[in-house]
Amino acid sequence: MALYAQSSGTHSTNSSTLVPIPGLSIIVPEGVGTSALIILNVPNPFATGDDFPGAVFGISVNGSISPVLAVFSYNEQQPPITGRIPTTLVVSVPLAQTGPQTVLGLWCGVRGSTVIIDTPATLSAILD
Repeated sequence: MALYAQSSGTHSTNSSTLVPIPGLSIIVPEGVGTSALIILNVPNPFATGDDFPGAVFGISVNGSISPVLAVFSYNEQQPPITGRIPTTLVVSVPLAQTGPQTVLGLWCGVRGSTVIIDTPATLSAILD
C-alpha cells in the first residue's frame, strides 16, 4: 500500500525553525513490527538571501521531528542567480501499536533565507 500527498501552488517560508509545508500531510496506519518508508520529494526548491542562502527539509511523526534531515545551501554568499536544488529525504518510520500517526513534511530557511517552492512537492509512504 502507498500513501501520497502533493502540494499545489507557490509557497514560501522564512522561518528559522522547521514548519509544515502546506499540503504535505499523510496519516500512516497502526502497525506491529513493521515500518513505513517515508519519502519527501521537493524537486525544484530555491532560496534567496545574502548569507549563503539555503533550506532544511524534514518530517515529523505525531509532532516529533525526525533527526534525519535534507539540507542545501548555495556556494556563494550572495548568489547572482538562485538555481533550483532538487532535494529528497527518505526516512524509515516504525508504525505505532497505539493507532494511526500523522506525518508532516517540514521546511525552514538557513541563515535568514527565504525558501520557495513553485512546483508540486510530494510526501509519500510505502507500507509493507
